[in-house]
Amino acid sequence: MSAWQKYKDKNGSTPLDLLNPKSERATDELAAERLEVCKACPDVIPVVNQCKRCGCFMDLKTKLKISKCPIGKW
Repeated sequence: MSAWQKYKDKNGSTPLDLLNPKSERATDELAAERLEVCKACPDVIPVVNQCKRCGCFMDLKTKLKISKCPIGKW
């Protein structure tokens, strides 16, 4: 299995999924709930809302329906 596939399996999506207009988006409510969980997580860099585990910017990642937290918080 490629490193890219391992990343996608762990995170549910990749940053490129944000550019795909066919990628299903999470509801605004779900994205906001996810982001609040991330903001309280010690693995997120607060200034940029970037996850130390997966490297994603959580303001964007939380908006994809298929995304998931790398440590299972959502």
